[in-house]
Amino acid sequence: MGPRRRRIRLVVTVLLAISVAASLAAGDAAAKKKKKHKATVFSASVIANTPIPDQPASPDRDIPVVSTVTVGKKFKGKTVGDVNVTGIQTTGDQATSAGDLSMSLSAPSGRLVVLEATSLGGQSIGPLTFDDDTPTSICDSPTLTCADPDSTLIRPFVGTANLLGLSQGDLAPLSGLNGVGMKGTWTFRIWDNSSNSRTSTLNSWGVQITSERPVK
Repeated sequence: MGPRRRRIRLVVTVLLAISVAASLAAGDAAAKKKKKHKATVFSASVIANTPIPDQPASPDRDIPVVSTVTVGKKFKGKTVGDVNVTGIQTTGDQATSAGDLSMSLSAPSGRLVVLEATSLGGQSIGPLTFDDDTPTSICDSPTLTCADPDSTLIRPFVGTANLLGLSQGDLAPLSGLNGVGMKGTWTFRIWDNSSNSRTSTLNSWGVQITSERPVK
């Protein structure tokens, strides 16, 4: 092979390498741009120390505390790519008050996720954030005694955890809300499942929503 042909082949190889590198860089930039959706935090206006009614002795149904967050028209046409429930905090009056509580979140469309169904023990909860994307799950114990190495958030559950073991069937996890419209009223409900002398109050909660794409 002559020197001229080797030079041509070398130039072609270099140009090909540059082209591939540019293509990869463009792909990475496009992927980053596609994934770059800003999360917005919406905090509920909860009246301080809102009592959670005890279940009646002969209940027709539980009596929930209902608290809402309104996502305004700025988000019209946006759908949910990810949602977290943030800063849930309750205060109980007895050592096992938290064990009576259940809670849920519903989207403006009416789609519902049960966040917790009388699975948490102890007196009080939080501030606790539920997030599907964290590997950390709850260890319902005052000490770190759970066998699962990811179950490390112990009572009173101050921090961030997923919903593993806390909810029921196809009503969980929070990814069940992905794809619904963001705009409208998001509703948090918390209720007492037991008729006894234990009581709790709701101090705070909120939602953090990351948009997915406009509604077609």
